[in-house]
Amino acid sequence: MVSADVALKWLKEGNDIYISSEKNHRGDISLEKRLHTHHHGQNPYAVIVTCSDSRVIPESIFMSGIGDLFVIRLAGNVVADFGLGSVEYAVEHLGCKLVLVMGHSMCGAIHAAIENKHNNYLSTIINEIQAAIKDEKDSNKAAKLNVINTINKIKSNEIIKEFIEKEDVVVMGSIYHTHSGKVEFFK
Repeated sequence: MVSADVALKWLKEGNDIYISSEKNHRGDISLEKRLHTHHHGQNPYAVIVTCSDSRVIPESIFMSGIGDLFVIRLAGNVVADFGLGSVEYAVEHLGCKLVLVMGHSMCGAIHAAIENKHNNYLSTIINEIQAAIKDEKDSNKAAKLNVINTINKIKSNEIIKEFIEKEDVVVMGSIYHTHSGKVEFFK
């Protein structure tokens, strides 16, 4: 088991490496690692709840390998029952101590919420984001408000709340800056 502090340290170190790298030097993606995780299961050190945006690649951003991160992706990094169930699983059954919600700059879902553009199933996502950002028109501020909303939803989950109260799990937020690759962490 890895503590939340160690997991956060690894994410920050990995992100620092990512910014100046062209290849993944830290994460193990070898055949041996694939076989080990195939036979012995996964042991991720952090849960990452993030957007489906193809520019947001947690395994690369944090220079992680196979089995290192439990990644939950949905447009606008919102969570509902399935996402919350996935976080519960990672915390309760896989022993993850850090849950990081990561929004990002230039998010299409945030822009759609600000501009009130949506239809069909996208409405569910946009409505969730609009409830979080209210009348905010600055996309960077809106992205952070949306992350905070997702953090609050995760923290209000009864199972996660028990782990937080025992100081066994940390839930925090971040914004990934698509122009620089830097992740800004916040509580």
